[in-house]
Amino acid sequence: MLELQVKDRAKIVAQHVLVVGVGKSGQATARFLLEHAKCLGMTALTLVDSACSDILDVFAAQLDKKWGEQIKIETAFGVEQVPDAHYDLCIITPGLAPHTALSKSAYARSREVISEIELAYRLSPPNLTWIAITGTNGKTTTTELLREVIEAGECAQSTHVYSVGNIGTPALEALSAVRPDDYFVAEVSSFQAARLVDFKPQVAVLLNLSADHLDWHKNIKQYAADKCEIFARCAAGDLILAPDESQLHEEARPVIAAALDAARSRGAEVQTIQTKDAALPFDAREMNMRGVHNISNACFALAVARYFDLPDDKSIHALKNFRPQPHRMQEVGRYKDVLYVNDSKSTNADASIQALTAYAGLELTLLLGGQNKGSDYHDLAKAALARAKTILLFGEAAKELKLSFDALASEQTAQQQVLSFDKMKDAIHFACEHALSQEVVLLSPANASFDEFSNYEERGEYFAALVKDFADGS
Repeated sequence: MLELQVKDRAKIVAQHVLVVGVGKSGQATARFLLEHAKCLGMTALTLVDSACSDILDVFAAQLDKKWGEQIKIETAFGVEQVPDAHYDLCIITPGLAPHTALSKSAYARSREVISEIELAYRLSPPNLTWIAITGTNGKTTTTELLREVIEAGECAQSTHVYSVGNIGTPALEALSAVRPDDYFVAEVSSFQAARLVDFKPQVAVLLNLSADHLDWHKNIKQYAADKCEIFARCAAGDLILAPDESQLHEEARPVIAAALDAARSRGAEVQTIQTKDAALPFDAREMNMRGVHNISNACFALAVARYFDLPDDKSIHALKNFRPQPHRMQEVGRYKDVLYVNDSKSTNADASIQALTAYAGLELTLLLGGQNKGSDYHDLAKAALARAKTILLFGEAAKELKLSFDALASEQTAQQQVLSFDKMKDAIHFACEHALSQEVVLLSPANASFDEFSNYEERGEYFAALVKDFADGS
């Protein structure tokens, strides 16, 4: 078991701890707290979730069986308010917006409300190197890419590099196995960043910023301010990487510029990354990743590697051989010389615009749709009309998307067609039946998946399965 080396014990000791949201991160948090209850001074733990299910009940029963005699464990599932009590510390699930009743009650009854990644930072060994990566798009790819680059270049055999945070592995879960000289490459969402307090990574990376999650954040300026929390406490010797202004929403630029100036005044090194082919010391076409956005991701990863004085040759080898995670520009098959690409992870307009830069010179059938998160589709429609031969719209967002395309009708050519479908499967069937040799069928939805699916992974898997069924039957 990890021997906790608390950075500031006064900020950790908490007799009654509240965990709001008992999903993957919340469950990891609860287990970690109970395992280290004595060190933390914890005597009571309350678990709260707005959902109510057998899975939650089984999890609570397992905790009570293992730790119930030492720690008072209480649960409240299927509720909209946390139980009326005073909590010394609350760890809240990232996706729960501040304006919800459950979130408001947690803030009202807790001395402090933080994210799981903030708690992991406070409890991490002093020599653990933290690298934080945020941005509207490219976070997961860059996190995994950087993990592989550091692993390739780090000479010490005993050093381990962990990808944690919003990428799927809770930082607390990885903390149990970590050693002092290891690396945490943390994907930090805007939801997590909004609840950071003491978090100070050695390297902070802001990849880009466009309008997204405005249903959670008040506006684009607040969204930008929350993103900047990853480097709000960076100081002398720390590195901050930021994109050029072209990669930042116009209204967000003053907010980010002010945050970067403040970091410079504290002595942090701030570098602006130029995201273009010439910024790489090799031909970008040698990478397995496609698109201008992935050239950008590689530029950021290389800059971090150089900050740590890792050998360029090993970094370049890792960049060339890296393959993106599933659902991000994932080539799921080539049938009758048509390439099918799953980019289901593109859940906002800007991500899909970036995806359109891949596969230059090939005819493109683009599938767009799902559930809108408050996005404006004008720029997406303009980019799609400039690049795709066929545009297939589906799901709840299809009607709103069609309005944006109709508004640009004068820019359409006779070869372009924009068609709407109620369900994604109908759009996929049409694409499979009508795509011609040497074409690319790209699922890059630009929307959330929740109108038809549980998450973007399920949507991407469904796309791949339907394409395979079509190929097997053709």
